[in-house]
Amino acid sequence: METSESIRGRRSVRVFLPDVPPPELVKSILDDARWAPSWGNSQAWHVYVLTGSALDMVKKAYVQFSREGAESPTDLEMPTRAQWSERVLGRMNLTPPGETWTPPPGPTIWEMYGAPYLLLFAIDPNLVPHYACFDAGLLAENVCLAAHDKGLGTVIMAVAVRYPDVLRKAIPEASGKHFVVGVALGYPDPAAAQNTAPRARADLDELVSWVAE
Repeated sequence: METSESIRGRRSVRVFLPDVPPPELVKSILDDARWAPSWGNSQAWHVYVLTGSALDMVKKAYVQFSREGAESPTDLEMPTRAQWSERVLGRMNLTPPGETWTPPPGPTIWEMYGAPYLLLFAIDPNLVPHYACFDAGLLAENVCLAAHDKGLGTVIMAVAVRYPDVLRKAIPEASGKHFVVGVALGYPDPAAAQNTAPRARADLDELVSWVAE
């Protein structure tokens, strides 16, 4: 797949098929993605791949906590809508005026939309979070592009790290890490409207300023 095609074709998938991609395929995606740039080539990130019973436990706990309205401090501060300007909030409104957004049928956001894999990106807490998170984001984007190139779908999810204590219970070795974000991964359902709906981006002139003499 051409680079431009991969960039423009990648999308956030919110309905996954139950089929489980082979581990070798996921490993090949991560093997490509690890070539992402980082500060001084530090590669100061770690990826935990959850699947099977470990992921089922996390999904079950997340569903329960969400129903209870449980509060849990995240490892890193999460943005709130109050921080965004009206201009930015307008870009975030994906629903046409007069319509309401209906969640897709099937597994919910707390169940990672039914994805059979959840990739959790983590950093060491002693690092400067701004740049460590930037580097982790580069790695996550590489994962999404590589997955799209190999026929898999992804969705980057802040909610995946909403309950870090649950994650550390599932991954004891992550006790000394800070979770940044998660990426749900699997085969996209081609029949789901949520996976084929038109997308939009701001015009280039709205995002880029050219400065010259």
